[in-house]
Amino acid sequence: MGKDKTETGRDSMKKIVVVLPTFNEKQNIVKFTAEVLSQEKQLPGYRVEVLIVDSHSPDGTLEVARELEKQNDRVHVLAVGLGLGTALVEGHKYSLNNLNPDIMAQLDADGQVGADVLLRLVKGIEEGYSLVLGSRFVPGGKNLLPPSRRFYSFASSWFVRVIMGPFNIKEVTNSARAFTPELFKKINFDRMPWKEKTFIIQPAFLHEAILAGAKYKEVPLVFKNRAEGYSKMKVFNYTYDVITYIVDARLHTWGINFPLFTLSRRLKTFIKFGIVGVIGTTVDFVFYNFFIDYFLIRPATSKGLSTEVAIISNFFLNNFWTFRHRKTNTNIWQKLGLYNLVSLGGLLIGVLIVKLLHTIYGDGAVNILGVPVAYYNLYFFATIPPVMIWNFLMNHLITWRHQKEE
Repeated sequence: MGKDKTETGRDSMKKIVVVLPTFNEKQNIVKFTAEVLSQEKQLPGYRVEVLIVDSHSPDGTLEVARELEKQNDRVHVLAVGLGLGTALVEGHKYSLNNLNPDIMAQLDADGQVGADVLLRLVKGIEEGYSLVLGSRFVPGGKNLLPPSRRFYSFASSWFVRVIMGPFNIKEVTNSARAFTPELFKKINFDRMPWKEKTFIIQPAFLHEAILAGAKYKEVPLVFKNRAEGYSKMKVFNYTYDVITYIVDARLHTWGINFPLFTLSRRLKTFIKFGIVGVIGTTVDFVFYNFFIDYFLIRPATSKGLSTEVAIISNFFLNNFWTFRHRKTNTNIWQKLGLYNLVSLGGLLIGVLIVKLLHTIYGDGAVNILGVPVAYYNLYFFATIPPVMIWNFLMNHLITWRHQKEE
């Protein structure tokens, strides 16, 4: 039996598959999916399908998506691991292998960008571009975020353009994109950090697409705020990844094959611990000089007092930032006690180093670039490397020891 006219008509239409990555979008996914599918009315000759890719949403998003899939043959659902990059890349690979798209597109499912941008993305592909990017920063685009986030999105895009390039792309951070299957097949995913949990997938995908020979353009979009806001820690982690990735990319274009991004990921906890250490060292140094200059306390004793002040400061920064994701069997007060006990080793190392150097060299000063620097300040800085290594190793292995290791 031959196909009916409806089936024949569908077969002759080009297909757009829009990937919608979701994490806790139960309240938005039904409405936004309908908005995306409704764009088909203004895209003659195209069939629009949606692939919802959920990353283990605890709010029941996947179950809602499954119901949509049962009700509409233009909706497909895929469950993947955590991370925006994982959702997008695995989603597009599934789309390419199972849904036969003529145009591959992606949008955020939270509704910050209206579904009507799909019309402009598709038009760009029809004009012969292999990659079309939605942008707040081109004529017709609008950024309706609060001032602080507006500045962050503009600054991050500008920074990426200056360091990594290309400078003629003004928007690198949002998901609204469309591209051809031919371009997607050329992208080197082995080199791309698409399994990271931050939004590094956006500049990384763009960079690899350009390396793969993408012909690109930007089209305007309106970017709105969402009610629940964003975690400052996510912003910091994303910033950290962006900086290390784009510097890594620039080094590679200069022929310097140093794996900066990979190393920075492996050493991320240590680097965060080091940043806290710099803050603690500043606190330590200020109080060290304060005790010597205002209370005339001897350097070794001052070092002991100033270190204890820094220990308390560092503990709270490490607990709520460096090791915040560690699951331990101890509460905050037990950790504070362990941290102080561990830090006694670092305190003892610091005091002994200062005592030894003071005994050998005594008081005095040395001229550095015409500035007199007291010996006791040099003694202080000599304690930093051994104390930092001791503190990191002991706190990694004892204070914030991961539960699964016990």
